[in-house]
Parts: sequence; structure tokens; C-alpha cells
Amino acid sequence: MTIQPFRVFDGGKPNVASKVFGGDASGIRDWDNIKYPEMLEINKQLFAEYWIEDEVKLGKDLEDYKNKLNNNEREVYNYISGKLNWLDSIATDFNFILGYLCTDPSVRSNIALINSFEQLHNRSYQYLTATMLTQEQKEQAFEHIKTIPQLVKRNEHVISKIQTLVDETKLHIQEDAELNQEFLQTIFEGILANLVLEGLYFSGGFVYFHSLARDQKMIESNNMINLIRADETQHSVFYGMLLQILMKENPGLNTKENMNFAVEFVKKAVELEKEWATHIFANIDTLQIKEYNDYVEYLANVICRNAGIEQPFPNNAEIKSRWIITYGSKSRSDSSQIVTRTDFLQGNAINYTHESGEDFDL
Repeated sequence: MTIQPFRVFDGGKPNVASKVFGGDASGIRDWDNIKYPEMLEINKQLFAEYWIEDEVKLGKDLEDYKNKLNNNEREVYNYISGKLNWLDSIATDFNFILGYLCTDPSVRSNIALINSFEQLHNRSYQYLTATMLTQEQKEQAFEHIKTIPQLVKRNEHVISKIQTLVDETKLHIQEDAELNQEFLQTIFEGILANLVLEGLYFSGGFVYFHSLARDQKMIESNNMINLIRADETQHSVFYGMLLQILMKENPGLNTKENMNFAVEFVKKAVELEKEWATHIFANIDTLQIKEYNDYVEYLANVICRNAGIEQPFPNNAEIKSRWIITYGSKSRSDSSQIVTRTDFLQGNAINYTHESGEDFDL
């Protein structure tokens, strides 16, 4: 089958898509008649989380940044904000290319919504740093993150897979090539890399802000981060489901080799995250490296459970540092309060049933 990006309208095709990638559909969105009804619930959940960065006022945090944070804490605040901006920039482009390939209109709609939130997150990290820093200081911080060896090495682990998807998509379209097993494998690996980006590299970076809030510092910044994290939770659930759908629709990908690849890819991501954390948090008193490493392993298990993949770290199946839940909760109405609520740390934002990891079946 020749790969064809989506058509805005094809009257000779049914409204219900035949496949998410490489399928046929008219392009008309009849939300009462879609192949995967869960996509409507995801769409509603995404819309329910709408917010803008200006909802969070950072006046108190500016005082904290100047008067409460020490030099090490300020530096890490700058670099963590910068590296999150970097990752969201990648996520924005990943969603663009994946949406272009997607042939199920309902799935494509959700990818478009997710992409709009990734761009909002970009603005939000800019908002955090622009409030605390001069323009020159912010630019220096955002430039410096591109030269930190541990961070470059960590990010390249996911960037390489996403860039391969971009490059091969361009070639397949230009050459009118077949949607073969190799290209499906590239899509699989690209979605897996994005899952790591969303559910591990993003969520891990958020913990620093939680630790500051636990120390009664930068509480408004933490509230901003928790709005972002609620979004990323949904994105991680969505892409875990999408990976399972890809396996179901393309049984040639549902192999022990791919299961092993996925587990090893996630394990390597965790190893790289720990190396980065050891470097960036070396002089931070609000966060202990051991508890951070346990949390990273826990996050790896969460994204694997969402994707129907075997958990790579069974000793961290449950979260150990309960304070992360307390200070990692969303509060929109009162930036002076930390409101505890259950989210994906204890249960998914949307109550889907996920497989144990024995295979990729839905």
C-alpha cells in the first residue's frame, strides 16, 4: 500500500476510518460513529483542561526568586524551565508530523488539540523565566542547556527517533513509497520516544518545582507546572492508547522483539535521566537523588502500563515519595493553597483499562 497522508475529504470513503495510519476515511467527523469511541472521551477531557498562562500570577514568586532561592536553586530553576521548553518544542513538531500521517479524523483531531496545548506550554515556560530574568539572562539560560553534555545525551535518545520519523515521512511522501513494515516500525518507535518525552522527561522535570513548593518557595510557579502536568498526563494516556492501537491494527509489529525493544528503550531513558538528575540536582537540598531516582522508575512503569508494555521496574510499581502527590496537585482558584487531588500518580486522568503487559492487545 502506498502511503497517503490524510485527505480533507474523500466522498467515496466511509466516515469511519479503516485504520489510524494508512487507512481510508471520508474526512467527516461523525463523533457518534467512530472506530474508537474512547477518542470522543479524550477529546472532551482535553477541552475540559483549557487554560492560559496569564491565569497564574507570579508576583510572589518574583520575590521568592530574589530573596528565598539561593544561587544554585535559581540556576536549576532557569535550566529546568529551559529544558522543558526544549522538549515542548520537539513535542510540537512531533504532533505536527504525526497528525499529517494519521488517517483517522477523530484521532487526528485529538493530536491537533494536544499540539495546541504543547504550544501553550512553550509560552508558559517563557512566562516563568521572562518574569524572573532579564531577556539577556533568559536567552543565556536557554542557550546554555543546549551545551550541557548530560542533557544533550539524554534528549538525543528521544530526538533521534522523532527525527527519523520526520525524515522517513518526507522520503515516503516524495517517493510515493509503500507503507511497509519498516515505516510502521518507524512510527512505532517515534510514538514510543514521544511517550518517554511526555511521561518521563516532562514529568520528572516537574518534581523540582514540587520540591520548592514543599519548602514554601515558588508556589505560583508550581501551580503553573501542575496545570501543565495535568495536560501531559492526558497526553501520555492518549499516546499509550495510540501505541496499543498501532499494535492491534498492525499485528506484524506485535512481536516479542518489539516488546523487548520498548522495555530496553525505556530503561535506557531512565538511566540517562538519572545521569542528568545527578548533575543538575547535585547542590539542591529540597530534593534527594535517591527519591528522585525511585520516582523516575515509577514514571517509567506508568508509561509502560499505559502502553500495554511490561513494567521495567517492578520494585517501584507504586510511588514512594508521597509528598510528590501532595505538591503535584492542580489548584486553579487560589495560588496560595496546595490542593491535593488524585491524578495519574494513582489513577489515570481518564479511566481506561490497560493491559498487564503480556502483549499489546487493547
